[in-house]
Amino acid sequence: MQAVFTSFRLDEVRLTDDAFASRKELVKAYIRDFDLERLLHTFKLNAGIPSDTAPLGGWEAPDCGLRGHFVGHFLSACAKFAYGDGDETLKAKAGEIVDVLARCARPNGYLSAFEEEKLDVLELEEDRNVWAPYYTLHKILQGLIDCNIYLRNAKALDLAVNLALYVQGRFEKLSNWKIDGILRCTKVNPVNEFGGIGDSLYSLYDLTGDARMLELGRLFDRDYWIGPLADGRDVLEDLHANAHLPMVIAAMHRYGIGGEERYKKAALHFYDFVKGRTFANGNNSSRATACIRGGVSEKAEHWGGYGRLEDALTGGESESCCAHNTERIVGRLLEWSGEVEYLEHLESLKYNAVLNSASATTGLSQYHQPMGRQALKKFSEPYDSFWCCTASGIEAMSELQKNIWFRNGDAVLLNAFISSTAAWKDRGIRIVQRTDFPDSLASALFIEAEEPAVLRILFREAAVRSVKVNSEAIELRREGGFVSIERLFRDGDRIDVEIEAPLRLVSLPGSDALSALMYGNVLLAGVGDDRPLKGLSQRNLLEKLASRRIDGRVEFYFEDEEGAEARFIPLFRVEEQSYSVYRDWSGDSASYRRFSFAADGSAAYEGATR
Repeated sequence: MQAVFTSFRLDEVRLTDDAFASRKELVKAYIRDFDLERLLHTFKLNAGIPSDTAPLGGWEAPDCGLRGHFVGHFLSACAKFAYGDGDETLKAKAGEIVDVLARCARPNGYLSAFEEEKLDVLELEEDRNVWAPYYTLHKILQGLIDCNIYLRNAKALDLAVNLALYVQGRFEKLSNWKIDGILRCTKVNPVNEFGGIGDSLYSLYDLTGDARMLELGRLFDRDYWIGPLADGRDVLEDLHANAHLPMVIAAMHRYGIGGEERYKKAALHFYDFVKGRTFANGNNSSRATACIRGGVSEKAEHWGGYGRLEDALTGGESESCCAHNTERIVGRLLEWSGEVEYLEHLESLKYNAVLNSASATTGLSQYHQPMGRQALKKFSEPYDSFWCCTASGIEAMSELQKNIWFRNGDAVLLNAFISSTAAWKDRGIRIVQRTDFPDSLASALFIEAEEPAVLRILFREAAVRSVKVNSEAIELRREGGFVSIERLFRDGDRIDVEIEAPLRLVSLPGSDALSALMYGNVLLAGVGDDRPLKGLSQRNLLEKLASRRIDGRVEFYFEDEEGAEARFIPLFRVEEQSYSVYRDWSGDSASYRRFSFAADGSAAYEGATR
């Protein structure tokens, strides 16, 4: 079945469950209460505006090269929360930020929390003695763009266009070879990554029709990366993952604008290559094959060889930013082709990498999401971390309701059993989903319709055991990995779905010994002691696992021949416990290394050439 599915808009879906909705509300409260004086302190200082408030710490400290990046994501999150939830307080807060940024902008269009001279250093030395200035400018640019897209803030658009023109003016003065040196992010641990600025510039072109934005955006589509991908060559090994994921997003946007087939081929081939570097949580990034001792390179943020993750469980794998950007890539692929594979991947990412990135008590994000043995989660602090993943994390929570409900013509596709309401405003239809999945394998959908309407509702075939409409069992139409109902629905109709969620083992690519346990597309983690269990193996594990509900929540357990018990719960519910995802089910506890944290904060880049 080939179809184009688009996700319902942020303002059309409301989360009502315990896990997703609660973490979203935690982040909303965090940004609502955030002190704007502290948030904008370094912008004011850089603009010569007095500010005597306490500075932020971590990657937003006044001496950090990435200062200002969090402000861009913060602005995007404000705009999306305000638009999606109708939050007038956050709309006003976004407007306040834009007003202050307008005061900080220079007459030449430059707007940042760091001095222009950092760009001079980048142009002189190409990839030394700076820390990703265009990465930070991208975040600021995208925050302004989102304020215009979601809140119709005209001042934000003017600031974004002026900043883009400032960037254009700088590049116009440089030779092709100098530009290539600045924008070639091929070193391990690159300090010159430029984020998704190309995608942002294409958005500016969409908004303004200004050909200068299109021309500048194309400059960031680097041929060392796009060219081989378009030709079907796998060049991912040793590249920094989150420096290159946004470049794929930009390539997909460029294809959407001009229909250049080369950029579509690059994205499709990239997806094939990254699948061989993907963990059971749907996310990617790990150690580089060309390992450099120390710093983040050895532990975390790169791609290794295709299908070779056997040495990737270092405590720094699965960077949360990568989940955020991978979800965007897979979502756009789904818009091109309604392949079930993309929907499966989106559901896995949503539970196991996007939701899992956030703390259930603060909503703030992990930098890395370890998948190995006896791991621990480490979440950012409210005012003293501001890692890249702190920033992308608050934005991810502001759009957490996407990729649950999709539509295509008169059809609605439900991709995840998460309690929520989808409002199809154009048709006067609301569908209310109530479910306790994964604690229950049942979901009820309630139709609210202004008048009777013919509607086709689709589910993934692998996720559904049976369906009843108004208590009557119905025969489902099966096609291309989907099942569907098509009928005249009236207000008050009820659809009951029995969910299919088998227990299964997913091997770690490149390892014959290590596997992860999944419940449908929900990744499980063993919590507590992972000592060897007598009588347990990959062959008999699924037969011996039993389930029980503790305080209404499902967990799986196994008791071995000596009475020792192993417990498994959804990874996204792990908060402070030690946990293990990939395990050697043979009981050989010495077969893989114990957990150690990857460096975070600025220490993550020690050993990089600055």
